[in-house]
Amino acid sequence: MGEKMKNAPVYFAIAQARHNPVLRLGSYAADIQDRMRKVGYPDFKKGVSMAFNLMPQIGDTSQPQNPPVVEQVERLMFFSTDNTKGFIVEQNALSFQTTEYDTFETFADEFIKGLGIVHECVTLAHSERIGLRYLDAIVPPNGEVGLADYLVPGVLGLSSELPDEVEVSHSFTETHIRTAECVVLARTIIQAGPLGFPMDLQPIGVNIAERFKTINGVHAIVDTDASIEGRRLFELDAIKLQLKMLRSGIGMAFDAMVTPTAIAAWKT
Repeated sequence: MGEKMKNAPVYFAIAQARHNPVLRLGSYAADIQDRMRKVGYPDFKKGVSMAFNLMPQIGDTSQPQNPPVVEQVERLMFFSTDNTKGFIVEQNALSFQTTEYDTFETFADEFIKGLGIVHECVTLAHSERIGLRYLDAIVPPNGEVGLADYLVPGVLGLSSELPDEVEVSHSFTETHIRTAECVVLARTIIQAGPLGFPMDLQPIGVNIAERFKTINGVHAIVDTDASIEGRRLFELDAIKLQLKMLRSGIGMAFDAMVTPTAIAAWKT
């Protein structure tokens, strides 16, 4: 789990803890900012995100349902000077994202550090959901034909079975996995063009590493997303243990999608 590959395919990683709401988040901004600045996140921004609140109709079900209510959700953002990693603090969640992934241990420690800072300032009561997600760029040196050397047949789609004159714009596979500890969504997207992001995930405030910016051609994105849901008393040690469970689930899915040839190439 802690081994660092010399040429690792991870180009984006994000961890998130959802917790009890802190509606007066702005009143804690100065305290959180001061602590974040001292641990390497001096670039501070405020923002808002839009959320749809679906109000249930109570009472007479024959009456028209209430329309969704659009709410503005306050967001505090803290980034490193080089904009390769950062925290996003919202009323009910904290996310840590990076485009310069090192090892799971350093990533998890940094996430827990930021979560601890927020807890010190606002005193969180419980966690609701812990999530971990990785995006890996699969780019064999010999192009499209090399994908079969890097990915197992089950995630390659139909391209190899179709006539040569047929053009395939993209391929998408998804597998839902439930382990004893967590739920894992394992997706593979094969497409041509520049390296991008899934529609439901866009980085905020961080820059993609230069070696991934040059990708422009047929490539695959391996998207592994694991989560544990359930209300638990807020304890940093327990959350870190949950992160290890999530990483184990993601590792199981990732190993089932890529080949030994790919692993050997990323290690050298």
